[in-house]
Amino acid sequence: MQTLVIQTQYRENYAAHNEGYEHGVDESYWKFKGGSTYFVSDLTEAQINKIIKKGIPTLSDLIEYSNEACEEYILDWEIRDLGKDGDGKGPICESWETPIEFYYKDGWKCRTHHTYAEDEYVAAPIRCKASQWIPTSGGGRVEGSYACQYKTPNGWFDSSSEQLKQEVENAKVEAV
Repeated sequence: MQTLVIQTQYRENYAAHNEGYEHGVDESYWKFKGGSTYFVSDLTEAQINKIIKKGIPTLSDLIEYSNEACEEYILDWEIRDLGKDGDGKGPICESWETPIEFYYKDGWKCRTHHTYAEDEYVAAPIRCKASQWIPTSGGGRVEGSYACQYKTPNGWFDSSSEQLKQEVENAKVEAV
């Protein structure tokens, strides 16, 4: 099955306001700050043909935004096999990046999953992070739709879980 892979650019305006936080006073100074990889997997032939004919206006609307302080816009998109090089092997981006998956279930939804490498800084004993949300036009999220979970050796826990907090606190004490 083919996958739609979307690459974006994110920029911040370092002169979006003056010292008094009055917008539009100073000349803009945009700085490139990276971007994201979004993807939609398991495309059917009909979906691929529709994308080829009409592009990705719905996903563009859910991803792209621009305001005085920052913006994210699509640099490129392609339909290909999974894998960083489209070879069907491995992740679709660099190991340090967390790709964002779009999937359709009663409307568009987003999710991420990241397993931390040993050299990544994260509170022990956390091993993985997963998040989900419902995107809205202009790069937003439906209020209250964002959820985040963390995995420890004892399982997955919601970000507000008392057990998660206790495990992280115990790991800090053991490290001392």
